[in-house]
Amino acid sequence: MTMAPRKRNRHALGFLCCFGGSDLPEINLKDNNPLQFLEFSVPIPSAEELNARFAELVDELDLTDKNREAMFALPPEKKWQIYCSKKKEQEDPNKLATSWPDYYIDRINSMAAMQTLYAFDDEETEMKNKIVEDLKTALRTQPMRFVTRFIELDGLSCLLNFLKSMDYETSESRIHTSVIGCIKALMNNSQGRAHVLAHPESINIISQSLRTENIKTKIAVLEILGAVCLVPDGHKKVLQAMLHYQVYAAERTRFQKLERDSPPSTLHQVENKQFSSF
Repeated sequence: MTMAPRKRNRHALGFLCCFGGSDLPEINLKDNNPLQFLEFSVPIPSAEELNARFAELVDELDLTDKNREAMFALPPEKKWQIYCSKKKEQEDPNKLATSWPDYYIDRINSMAAMQTLYAFDDEETEMKNKIVEDLKTALRTQPMRFVTRFIELDGLSCLLNFLKSMDYETSESRIHTSVIGCIKALMNNSQGRAHVLAHPESINIISQSLRTENIKTKIAVLEILGAVCLVPDGHKKVLQAMLHYQVYAAERTRFQKLERDSPPSTLHQVENKQFSSF
């Protein structure tokens, strides 16, 4: 059975347009690798036990009600295949360290501390960007318990503190874009999205990233701000964030830098995407 890449719940809290339009999310339990039919090393358990185990797995995926129904409607062989494939992936010893958010939070905190002491060379930048990119992937693909623990360990503050402590070189690097990508990935999850929106400074700090000259980072920030506009009270949050940015960037008027620096093609690109990259 080949399944398309999984996307998490994109319809909670009113994010209908900004998290992927009207298309229902699809599921892939091996990142971008299609599931292969397995010669089961463990016999398929009884229907009652299989459904109980499968329900635990489905609960971790943060799916819409319609997709949950579709998952439970699968025949027993496919349920067991998906269950065994996911459990094998989780038990891979090569992924033990990186399967917990503690690993990423420790390293990003360390990166934030080191960047105040010296500039990263190209090799270090590449290595550190890979850590952040791996976190972004984990936030999108790991089970719900990964996101829950990331929130419990105050991983959002870790990302926001990194954004606040960046030097100029880091702010113009791919690392900056990747950190914004981590916040977008966190917001792709209903629990993570609520956590970001409830944080008193998150949207203000995210808006500060508009000061970069890196166009990819700017687009990612605009996608977040545009998406937030579409939730209850979100428009007010974004306006407050832009007032904050006006003071932060010493602008004479709100949106000054955005209007001056963003070519029509960039704004059109953001508009056309409908913030669907969440």
